[in-house]
Amino acid sequence: MTDVVGTARKTIRRHRMISERDTVLAAVSGGPDSVCMLHVLLALRDEFGFSVKVAHLDHGFRGAEAREEAGFVAELAARFDVPCIREEVSVPSFLLSRRMSPQDAARLLRYQFLVKTSKLEYCQRIATAHTADDQAETVLMRVLRGAGPDGLAGIPPKREGIIIRPLLGVWRPEIQGYLAAHDLPYRTDPSNLESKYLRNSVRNELFPVLREYNPSIERSLVNLSAIMTDVAAHLERETELLLPKVLKRAASGQIALDSVELAGYDEALRRSVFRRVFESLHPEFAPLPFQYVEGLLNLLDRGEVGSSVELPGGARARLEHGQVVVSLGSGPTEIPTVELDVPGSAVFEDAGIAISARILDVDELPDSPADSGAGVAFFDRDAIEGPLVIRPRREGDRFRPFGMAGTKSLKELFIDAKVPWSLRSAVPLLCDTNSILWVVGIRRSAEAAVTAETKKVVAVRARSLEESTGTREDSPH
Repeated sequence: MTDVVGTARKTIRRHRMISERDTVLAAVSGGPDSVCMLHVLLALRDEFGFSVKVAHLDHGFRGAEAREEAGFVAELAARFDVPCIREEVSVPSFLLSRRMSPQDAARLLRYQFLVKTSKLEYCQRIATAHTADDQAETVLMRVLRGAGPDGLAGIPPKREGIIIRPLLGVWRPEIQGYLAAHDLPYRTDPSNLESKYLRNSVRNELFPVLREYNPSIERSLVNLSAIMTDVAAHLERETELLLPKVLKRAASGQIALDSVELAGYDEALRRSVFRRVFESLHPEFAPLPFQYVEGLLNLLDRGEVGSSVELPGGARARLEHGQVVVSLGSGPTEIPTVELDVPGSAVFEDAGIAISARILDVDELPDSPADSGAGVAFFDRDAIEGPLVIRPRREGDRFRPFGMAGTKSLKELFIDAKVPWSLRSAVPLLCDTNSILWVVGIRRSAEAAVTAETKKVVAVRARSLEESTGTREDSPH
């Protein structure tokens, strides 16, 4: 019989999965793989100096049958004298308001449960029972979906420093032999035999055909995974170096890249950047399939300002002036209309900005108050008509730029300043009753300008929430 414990031991050591005095939360469904993993962990706990707890989630799919499995897991944990944490969710209810497959939704809720439980139970590691067969299936599924190097790397042995897969080097026949040798009971989920799910179809229908061409197809795919893991790691390092050079803007639900800078790099790096950016916005749709990456490359190569491509999950990429803007379907939230007290402040969480105002004496002004930087603007208090209001742009907005004769449309200003169309509704406008006083962070108007006759000044300052530490700022200095 293959030494399953020995293989797991090597995997744990090679990837430094567990430290001494860790508590490992074992995700146990009751199936053969997870029962084997639990038994192996218990066989190794004294050697590595860790403790074990069991977690089980009922996904709400199979009623009494699933509840029986939950009871079986609890009994198994009691037999081995380890704590067991159980919970039940309803994936069907969760799906009512989301565009996800049942399998993806179940996976999302399962990991949320495991992470939450690991924190509540003070567990440093979460162990899942992925096997070498799971690895082969995952790589083949990603080949079918058109994944890149990171996708073809398959299932990582260790993820985010907490999730570990100690059985990733073990094959299912070895697990079956181990269970038989130790007389370990388990439960079989009948849904694993239903080929309506892609993974089951690949396992039950596609692999038998592929074995006619390559009897060792599963091992070949696992070897491909190992090779692509190294390739993906190299690309990851290069992408980390490139991203700061091409990143122009990152806001809630939206990332803008310098299209000119990005176009100067080779296609492999551009692909990697696009995948990374999209997956940072929509991690549940990772890895981004080939056809969408091609669409992004074509968008960049065509160079047609205003053209766009659709991406999974309702996301979209649009080519703006010198930028590729990748955003979630709804784009950034429009800035709300609020009155700005003087003195006082307003915080716009979605736009990531805080705007504050205070009154100064003229002798407190800097030497060049009209040209004091994009983050602050000064106005003659007595020339302001009515209350100050912060609002979003409106169709037909015009204003009188400081230092220029005549008026200019807000649209022209945004084009000149290369503000992406998709971000324009999130730019705050500081207004009084009659005029736009300041297109915040971009250009102030000539209205209510400070002159030699000015006695009191209203100083308005805009700060990113990171800069202002998320608190209301009373002073513009």
